[in-house]
Amino acid sequence: MLIKQFMAVIQLFCGLRCVSGDDLNMDWVIKKPAACYFKPDYGDCKGHFERYFYNHSNYRCRRFEYSGCGGNGNNFESKRECRYLCGVKYDPERDSCLRPPSNIWCPIWPTYAEMWTFDNKTKKCVPFLYHQCALDRNVFPTCEQCKKHCQRHMLVLQHCPE
Repeated sequence: MLIKQFMAVIQLFCGLRCVSGDDLNMDWVIKKPAACYFKPDYGDCKGHFERYFYNHSNYRCRRFEYSGCGGNGNNFESKRECRYLCGVKYDPERDSCLRPPSNIWCPIWPTYAEMWTFDNKTKKCVPFLYHQCALDRNVFPTCEQCKKHCQRHMLVLQHCPE
């Protein structure tokens, strides 16, 4: 219904038939992370935690109960976080999880450390050898921090090694 209303406004604005419904491609819509389209998943444990999920059918963040483990990436600790990572505030250009980690050699203090980065192809956090001066985009000291920051792109919530 919303698309038909949008098309009616476009047609009114142009004064002619600009785009037919069959020709309409959803690429003009800002693509959100895959998990933003999932239904809320209670998870596998017995806990009871208040969380928020993005409801893509009405473009709002709603409350749900989470068990504490398992589930999917449409699971946020606050309504604000949900809106920023899946809702109207989401900007794919500023999404650090979609960028490769900057890994430029540091001439001042060349230290190598195992860090974590989100791999957009596998949709998982993976370890890599980091040798930069300071933490940069899509670089995390632990798997848990990577998972928390990039879970909206995970099809299934990753279990991090201990």
